[in-house]
Amino acid sequence: MANSDSQPKDDRNRDYPRALAARFGFLLARAHLIAREKADRTLAEVGLTMKGYAALATLASDGPSSQQRLSRRLRMDPATMVDVIDTLEQSGYIVRRRNPDDRREYALHTTPKGRILFSRAQKAIDAAESQTLEDLEPEETGILMDLLARVADPGRGAQAATDDLINRAMGE
Repeated sequence: MANSDSQPKDDRNRDYPRALAARFGFLLARAHLIAREKADRTLAEVGLTMKGYAALATLASDGPSSQQRLSRRLRMDPATMVDVIDTLEQSGYIVRRRNPDDRREYALHTTPKGRILFSRAQKAIDAAESQTLEDLEPEETGILMDLLARVADPGRGAQAATDDLINRAMGE
């Protein structure tokens, strides 16, 4: 294992101080910011935010859900989730329907218009991720995804990556 002051294996991180370039958390945060900026820009072109995409993607893959369950699933602040859901509903991408199993609760459903938008957003995200990872070989991308999945495993008890936590990790 490298000493925290050791030089990175190559010069790709030469713009960062050596003590930071040798830190997993710093490089992960920087990689996240780069990937997120590309994804945000790409999603904006199709009319979505990352939070809107996350909600729509979860409903498209998991099926109908209550707003509260969706908020917990995404580890998104409930107040933020209200704004995200209201925006998606006003745009016609989702609808609220009474939950037949619990009349006190509404279930969020994607609409045909929402599924079309999700498909377009999915293609846009794929292109943004390909651009972000263009310097990696396909095998390296697979390894990176496997490693990140292990680190990000929700069963490990990690906190949700809120904007505040990310900013603190970046020293902002």
